[in-house]
Order: sequence, then C-alpha cells, then structure tokens
Amino acid sequence: MSRRVRSFLTASVLAAAGMVALPSASAAADAPATVWACLPGVAPNPCEGSLATTYLTSTVLQPRKVAKVETPPVDAERPVDCFYVYPTVVSLPRTNAPNYVTSEVKSILEYQASRFSQVCRVFAPVYRQATLFGILSSGSGDAAGANGETAAAPAFALGYADVKRAWNEYLATKNDGRGVVLIGHSQGSGMLTRLLREEIDPSAEQRAKLVAAIVPGGNLTVKQGERTGGDLDQIPVCATAAETGCALAWSLYASAPTKSAFFGRTASSLRAATGLPLLPGTEVVCTNPAELSGDGGRFETFTRSERFPGLIGAALQVMYFGLPPRANTPWISPGERYRASCRRTRNGHVLLVRTASPGAFLPLESPWPDWGLHLADVNLPLGNLVRLVREKSAAYAAANG
Repeated sequence: MSRRVRSFLTASVLAAAGMVALPSASAAADAPATVWACLPGVAPNPCEGSLATTYLTSTVLQPRKVAKVETPPVDAERPVDCFYVYPTVVSLPRTNAPNYVTSEVKSILEYQASRFSQVCRVFAPVYRQATLFGILSSGSGDAAGANGETAAAPAFALGYADVKRAWNEYLATKNDGRGVVLIGHSQGSGMLTRLLREEIDPSAEQRAKLVAAIVPGGNLTVKQGERTGGDLDQIPVCATAAETGCALAWSLYASAPTKSAFFGRTASSLRAATGLPLLPGTEVVCTNPAELSGDGGRFETFTRSERFPGLIGAALQVMYFGLPPRANTPWISPGERYRASCRRTRNGHVLLVRTASPGAFLPLESPWPDWGLHLADVNLPLGNLVRLVREKSAAYAAANG
C-alpha cells in the first residue's frame, strides 16, 4: 500500500471519528452477558431472513438480464449448528465496538451468515471487536514488530474474551449434543483460529462436536506440505467434501500478492494482533471450496441487493465498480462467473481468482492491493460453502446418529 493511500484512509476514519479516539472497554472490567445477534427461535433474527434470489445472466458490461427468481429450500432437519463470528465491519469512533448489534453488524449477518440458515441453525454472538478506527489509528495495517507485538493486541484480546465466553455458553446451554460448524471471516476467523488452537484442538470432547471450521481471511497456518501442524495439531485441513472434524481457509487475490500483502502470509499483523504466534516451517492454508464442493473450481456467487453501510460498503463499491444491481429479492446471483485455484507465490499461499464467463470482469482489489479480494472471501464462493456445509452435516449426522 502506498503511504499516500494509507494516509488518506486513516485520515478518513479519524475525520469520521471527529478526530477523537474514544477509550476502549477494559478487559479487566466485569465481563458483560453475551448478546446473541442471531439465536434460533428469538426475534429479531437477521440470520433467518428471506432467501429469495434473483439470478442474472449478463455481466456489468451488458444490460443485466434476469434468468430466474428462486427461493432455495430450507433443510427440514438442519441436523447441525453453525457458530458464526463476523469480520471487521464496525467503523464507530472507538477502539472496540459496542456490545450491541450495530447497523454494520446486522448487514454482515445478512450478507454472510443468513445464507447458511438453509442448512444449519445459526448462532452469532456480538463481540467487542477491534473497530476499523481502532485498527487504522493503531497502525495495525503495518507489519508486526520483531517480537510479534502490535498496538492493537489489547483491543483484539477484549473481542476474543467475548467470543470465548459465547462459545462456552453455547456449549453449556444451547448445543444439546449437536455437531457444529464454525464460520468466520477476517477478524472473526482470527478469533476462531485462536479458539480452535486453545480450546477445541486440545479437547477430544470438543473436537468430537466439530463438523468443520470455515475460517477464510484469517491466515490459519499448517506445517508446510502437511495437513496438520502449525496452528492445529489434531484438526486437519479438509481433503474431501464429506470429511468432518477438519478446517478450511483461503485468501482471495486477483493477482499475485505483494510483499506487503495482509493475507496468505504467516507474518501478518492480523495473526499478531489476535495473539497467534509466528510459527517457523509453516504456511498459510489454501483450501479451494469450489474444488472441494465438486464444482471444478467454479464459484457459485451470491450477494445482497442492498448497499452495505459504512466504510466497508464504500470499499465494496470500489471492488464491484458501483452499487449492487437492483432486484426485487434480497439476494442476487451475479452474471459474472469466476474460477479459482490455490497458488504458492513468492509472497504467499493464496487462492487466485480468474474470470469464467464471456465479458466478465475481475473485481478490483480493494481498498488497496495488499488486501486482495479479501472483502469477497465469503460471498464469491458462498454457494459452494453452503453446499459443503450440507454435505459435511449429512456425513456427520450419519456417523453420529
């Protein structure tokens, strides 16, 4: 990232904050009760909305044409649960997000988590994540120091305490012996990676409940050339669609990552801020969900028809050359089609995206090239991910009654 672009973005966040940094909550303070943004059977629930979808046949370079409108069926059984931890979205002028559902949190639950409601019961706790303001004002977009230190670490520690508390509450009072899929993205994936490393991987009882962990954009590591090692000793990287008790992770890029890329590299500020160590002899995991799902590397993309709010929404407009297309349904399957394949490059292990339909365009790497297509890590292959959760859930239910 150029110094000019970084300065502009940082200044934008500071200006939005009124140039005043509000204090973060203290990790030493009494822990608040868990607030569930999505809880089965409790309204309002942004993870249980309409799944009606408009399928488009044309690309951004042509008049957009509607091929069909469908509503996918919700599995009658939904035999497993999904525990979802959302990415960095809150841009309020404070270091840590508040302990309630902001408009940005509500939107990301609709954009990502709600599509999974057709195959699992979705549980999504609110957590006091490190905000965009807190990350940029602390310089956490820069590389971590020589000892892995980062100024944002206390803010991330507060968020992790909330996630860990919610996970333990879920296991104690809501799980009822069901299998569970962990789903995260970005900061949420970092939180879940630490949870996997410290709580789930060492526990045979918790590992037995794990259907799969889907943690893109969080720089999960594995021993080079192996399926385990790195962050997790017992939980392997998924090798087949029906395999359970395994993990998937990837970092989307439209071109080979830069030497200062945030994702696909083991020495990342996100890992350091989340409290994950720099491990020698490891590489960042790259699993292609579109290969694992049996789709030959071809993404099945879904996004929302309404604009995403805040700074993330602005960055998404840059990525997709404007606002999402209009539709009478909350969901859209765009006309653009993409394929992807894992590549080891000089600067990281990433999932490289290319076009797969005539006249299609590659999204812009936004907000700058170091990010790659990080903002679309979940939505570009969202259909493939839902299919994988369905297959793994069926395999888990068959094996565990």
